[in-house]
Amino acid sequence: MIKSLVFDKDGVILDLIGTWFPVVQALADYTIERQPSNASGLVSRATLLASVGVDDATGSIDPMGLFASGSFAEIRATWQALLPPDMINLEHDISYRAEVKRLVRELAHGNTIPKGDVATPLRRLADAGFKLAVLTNDSESSARQNLVELGIEGLFDPVIGADSGYGGKPEPKGLLQCCADHESNPAETLMVGDTGADFGAAVRAQVADFICIADDPDWRPHADVKIENCIPRLSDLPDLLVRLGYMEG
Repeated sequence: MIKSLVFDKDGVILDLIGTWFPVVQALADYTIERQPSNASGLVSRATLLASVGVDDATGSIDPMGLFASGSFAEIRATWQALLPPDMINLEHDISYRAEVKRLVRELAHGNTIPKGDVATPLRRLADAGFKLAVLTNDSESSARQNLVELGIEGLFDPVIGADSGYGGKPEPKGLLQCCADHESNPAETLMVGDTGADFGAAVRAQVADFICIADDPDWRPHADVKIENCIPRLSDLPDLLVRLGYMEG
C-alpha cells in the first residue's frame, strides 16, 4: 500500500521557465559583472546560461540540464570553471553569495507560477490519506516561499531542500528522510519528478515507483522510466494513481 508521495518542486509543482528564467538571467548578469576588468576572454551571459542548460535567446530551459536538475552549488562550480582564473571564488566569496540570495529572494518573490492547476489534485491526494512531501535541489527557504505563494505549503511535511542537511538529489538521503518523517518505508512511497536527479534518488532509495511529469513521454529523463507512468501535469496524477492501483477511484 502506498502511504507517501514525495514531489520535486520545479517543473512538477512550479512552471520552471515562467518562475525561474528571469532569475537565472539576473544571476548570470551579476556573475559576469564580477569578472576582473583586465581579464582576457571575458565570459558572456549566454555562455554561462548555456553551460547549465538555459538558452538565453529563446528563454528555454533544458529539463535534463543542470539548472533544471542540479543545485546552486553545482551551478556555481560549473560557472567557476568557465570564468577567468583570477575571478572571485563563487563558492566562498561572502558578498557574492549574499547578493545571489538577495536576487533570488527579490526576483522570485511574488513570481511563483504553478505548472497548471496543482492545488486541486494535491488537496485531493491529501484528502485521500496520502502524506505529501517536497524534495528539491533548491534551498529549503526558497521552496517554502514558493509553496506559500501558491497557498499549498500546509499540504507538505517535510519540505527538504539541498541545504537541509541531507544532500541533494540524486543522493537518496533526503528521500529516505521523507519516508522516515511519514513513518513509511520506501516500498510504501512514490517519487514524483521530472529530472534524472529525481529518478536517480528514487532508484537509490528503492521506492515503490517513479511518476514522471513530462510534456512528452519522449522527454522522460531515463529509458527505464515507464511510459505509462508519464503525465504532463499534476492534475492527471490522481487518475493515474487509480489506474496503477495505488489509489481507490
